[in-house]
Amino acid sequence: MRPRIGITSNVALNDRAVAHAHCYVNAAYVDAVFAAGGTPLVLPPPPTSDPDALDALLAACDAVLFTGGADLNPRHYGQTPHPATCALPDRRDRFEVEFFRRSERRGLPVLAICLGCQVANVARGGSLVQHIDELPRPSPVEHHRPDETSAFHDVAIVPDSLLARVVGATRIEVNSRHHQVVSADQLGGALRPVAFAPDGVVEAAEDRARPFMLAVQWHPEDLIDRPEHLRLFEALVDAAGRARR
Repeated sequence: MRPRIGITSNVALNDRAVAHAHCYVNAAYVDAVFAAGGTPLVLPPPPTSDPDALDALLAACDAVLFTGGADLNPRHYGQTPHPATCALPDRRDRFEVEFFRRSERRGLPVLAICLGCQVANVARGGSLVQHIDELPRPSPVEHHRPDETSAFHDVAIVPDSLLARVVGATRIEVNSRHHQVVSADQLGGALRPVAFAPDGVVEAAEDRARPFMLAVQWHPEDLIDRPEHLRLFEALVDAAGRARR
């Protein structure tokens, strides 16, 4: 049986094309899990804070993929919203941090992408930079665009990291469409920064004390035609299979 990979989903409350509120996930995440040999399970945030419902979702998963999205409410890390902050719908905002913590308590393998990377940091007690353009940076790097299309830049990967072993390189090109980033000065728990943009912004973090806990700021689900990015999902599926045995 293929390992079951839970994929966190978005919530849309008002959409001109859809009459009712709906939960959804970008097909790229599903396709990446299929391509890696896993069975994707889309995980809808429960309508209310319900620990039993969260545990039931986790019980169906061998690993969890935390996906991208809008911004966590800054209340999670003790800040007030920046004018550029675009907060998640309350239903998903309530879900993300608690679901991450519960997935860790269960010891499930985790791959966290973009918003997911930020969730991982905040769930472990870290903080975020709410608008990257206000960081003092030694070199100009395009991390986001007004039209929300992807920018591209290289990242340097720490040689002895899990990430370097998974992608098989210490420098790769990544796509970028984020205006927030984990705070390098306030990384949560035992997270270790393991990839950096040319301007020094943290692009990935991991916890080697866990069987598999890897967080990346870019969107590898859109780059699975490149082997180094598909390997992230293959590594997650492999870890899920080992955890299930």
